[in-house]
Amino acid sequence: MAEALESKYGSQVKKVNLIPSSGGAFEVYVNEELLYSKLETGKFPSDDQITTSIDKI
Repeated sequence: MAEALESKYGSQVKKVNLIPSSGGAFEVYVNEELLYSKLETGKFPSDDQITTSIDKI
């Protein structure tokens, strides 16, 4: 996913943090705004889902 973000947004991406966790959590934040939560949906997102969500902000 980090590669997809860098490919689409290039130098606009300043930082990608991967924070290990347990319990199946996978959440995507942009500027402290939650864009996607696997805990809420029960599914891992596709790269397209994340980039589409980013494009909406």
